[in-house]
Amino acid sequence: MSTTTSELNESAAAAVAEATRIAAQAARNGTETTKASIEAARSYVDETNILGRDLLGTWSVQSEAAVRAAFEAQNAAIDAGLGLFDLGFKGNRQAVDQFSVIVKRTQQATLESWQTAVKAASKATEATKR
Repeated sequence: MSTTTSELNESAAAAVAEATRIAAQAARNGTETTKASIEAARSYVDETNILGRDLLGTWSVQSEAAVRAAFEAQNAAIDAGLGLFDLGFKGNRQAVDQFSVIVKRTQQATLESWQTAVKAASKATEATKR
């Protein structure tokens, strides 16, 4: 009976060893799959952040160009108006010039405020880049 008990012990040990090997291999496979999933997600997030920053940059440049174009049109209208005032109201020229200076300063302040907001938004997106 000792041979049979010995054979049973060896078979049990072999079964435990095989089960341990299978469990270890499954754990390695699961770890590799998890690492691949995390890397894919990280890559997606990085690409999304880059796309978002690029989109913000493009939008801000185009929006600033539109604001500048509107200001140029406004300035052209003011300048044309100044010509008309010269014809009929020379005495009011100084008041109109002062108004023109105020409008242009306001435009510059608006543009600087816009640029500051864009820079702040860009800095905020830089935090997500890290």
